[in-house]
Amino acid sequence: MQSNQKSVKDMRKKERFDVTDVVRIIDKPSGRDIGQLVNISEDGIMMLGSQPIPENSIMQLALVFDCESGSTPDINIGVESLWSQPSAEESSHWTGFYIIDISEQDQERIQNMVSQV
Repeated sequence: MQSNQKSVKDMRKKERFDVTDVVRIIDKPSGRDIGQLVNISEDGIMMLGSQPIPENSIMQLALVFDCESGSTPDINIGVESLWSQPSAEESSHWTGFYIIDISEQDQERIQNMVSQV
């Protein structure tokens, strides 16, 4: 796992930042909750989910923020899965995505999130 992580890290153009809040990831077409956001950058995300996502899958996702202080709008993104591997428990799977489609407004929100870390 270490060598795979290193090669993926070397491919990244932007540094990723860990997410401390609960941010659920929803598959837009099906409405299914597919995982939780682990980290984010301006051009990608990593998710921990219960099912593996095949490499090179194109998906439409919503990042749904569970905030106690009120309603935060979802961030909607189009992504391509770059890699997927089982977690240490093997009942969950890590998946790395590259953002391929995002509105200017949602891109600004992600830039604000990573700049606050």
